[in-house]
Amino acid sequence: MIVREIEKAGIPVAFITPVSQLGHQMGANRVIAGTKVPHPCGDPGLPPAADRGLRKKIVETALVALQTDVDGPTIFKPDVTFSVG
Repeated sequence: MIVREIEKAGIPVAFITPVSQLGHQMGANRVIAGTKVPHPCGDPGLPPAADRGLRKKIVETALVALQTDVDGPTIFKPDVTFSVG
């Protein structure tokens, strides 16, 4: 998995995925819970302002994860409610 190879080079990676358990099982150190397939970083079904807010929260969570020391796979969850569907 490319995430692990980049981290071996000493570069922290925030892996945003809608299937956070899979990222955790594959050994990514900083897994960010995304929204849903095929739009892990947003929800085009939302009004534009709400979609931007959702994307902003996901990216802010990824930035916090990049600044956090971890000792193995850790899932970071944005402070948002994901819609179903």
